[in-house]
Amino acid sequence: MRAILQTWWREMRSLRGSFYSGAPVAAFLAVSGWTFVMLLRRDEGSIAQLQSIWGCSVAPWLPVLCSLLTMRLFAVERFSGMIELLMAAPVRERDLVIGKFLSALSLVALALLCSLVFPALILPRVSEPIRGCIQPIALGATFGILLLQSCAWCAAGTMISVMYSNQAAAAVTSLILCSGMPVVIYFGILAWIPSVRTGMAWMPLLSHVVDFSTGLFSSAVFIFYGVLSILFLFICSKTLATLRLR
Repeated sequence: MRAILQTWWREMRSLRGSFYSGAPVAAFLAVSGWTFVMLLRRDEGSIAQLQSIWGCSVAPWLPVLCSLLTMRLFAVERFSGMIELLMAAPVRERDLVIGKFLSALSLVALALLCSLVFPALILPRVSEPIRGCIQPIALGATFGILLLQSCAWCAAGTMISVMYSNQAAAAVTSLILCSGMPVVIYFGILAWIPSVRTGMAWMPLLSHVVDFSTGLFSSAVFIFYGVLSILFLFICSKTLATLRLR
């Protein structure tokens, strides 16, 4: 546990004030805020709830943010040759992977909290009808499912980062894995079973956000994202162990 905390703290200090962390978070807040406003205008007068609109405006951009924040975790050390010193340290691969993963996840959680300021604090002050629609528990549930999805995206990005020495290549591969694969799988299911269209949203992962924001919890969703995150981190740890053997 001490090695995990030390790795986490070292990564947080390196990311604090860095352009590679500040620029993605700022861009994420700008794009997700613009998407929230557009969805708010589109769904005006509908039955869509505020927390669902916020969740759907944030969720599509989470894979991008996680890819950009995780691309440097191991790739920059492989590029600079520092990975050899890192491998020589008496620290288990698992602790290094978890510490770096938690550092990226911490920044994503901070970005999510910042994006929540407008719908939860500012918007109710300028709009009287919305003030009565704010449900802290519902916003908390939406934040929870978004953070759960972020665990899977950050785990995937950490796994990809250890495989590359080029940060841009790591970011692109991670983005394809996180954003492209769910869409490919979804349209593959539709091609095989067309009737599924009536029971699924255009993007299944967005349906998870809508369900949790409206109180429809499912243990299968927790298991899905949990297993996915553990699998990616396990592969990352074993890949790092292979580098140590080399």
